[in-house]
Amino acid sequence: MKRFISFSGGVESTTMCILYGADAKAIWADTGSEHELMYERINTVESKIKEIHPNFEIIKVKGKAIHKGEEYDNLEDLAVAYKFMPSPTSRYCTRIFKIEPIDEYLKEIGECELMIGLNADEENSRDGNWGLAENVHYIYPLVDDGYTRDDCEEILIQYNLHPNMPVFMLRGGCKFCPFKAKKEYKAMYFLNESEFFKVMHFEEKIQDKRKNFYSIMGNGQSMRQLMEECEREKLFMVNQDWNELYKSLKKETSCGAFCHR
Repeated sequence: MKRFISFSGGVESTTMCILYGADAKAIWADTGSEHELMYERINTVESKIKEIHPNFEIIKVKGKAIHKGEEYDNLEDLAVAYKFMPSPTSRYCTRIFKIEPIDEYLKEIGECELMIGLNADEENSRDGNWGLAENVHYIYPLVDDGYTRDDCEEILIQYNLHPNMPVFMLRGGCKFCPFKAKKEYKAMYFLNESEFFKVMHFEEKIQDKRKNFYSIMGNGQSMRQLMEECEREKLFMVNQDWNELYKSLKKETSCGAFCHR
């Protein structure tokens, strides 16, 4: 039976690649709207794991959707076409660009196993947005083998593969993940201004013809207004080390196992 690792680039999924990558390949669904650091992370992990397990591979899959006769293979273009952003209550992003492409790929494989990156601290969290394909056996090797989050981090430090994601990527790999909070978008502005501007321009592009405003942050404040707020803060915090200021942010609600950091 072929074995696969559900890969997100984070702590648990990378640990599984180290521990179980000798006889398993990783599989990662690309929404087309990930942070640039995410794409760099994918390449780094694949290269380093190949040094441990020469036959290891990260299989990249992409989802697609048809809207008004047009095919879209990335989340950003589809959201603009829909004029409707994903949200915590309408997660078509996860369904179309994470779950479905992985399920479609694995259906072609036949009976197989997919390793889900829950650690032993999360043993009671096995119900989630997976377990949909009848031919797939969903397993939790870190739970079964007793690896906690701390154990996983120790392993990654040993192999120099700890993700050390910036705070604005702790909850999801997509630039405009609806699970990001205002403080994370502020961190993005101060720590990765170019990507912040991409998100701001995307938010403005998604507005419909009636100009009914949609706020990515879900609080009524636009990204442009947030930019202006951050600019005012910079005037009063001239010598602030922004990395130091934002490094204490902690992950709260995450997108799910597919974006588990």
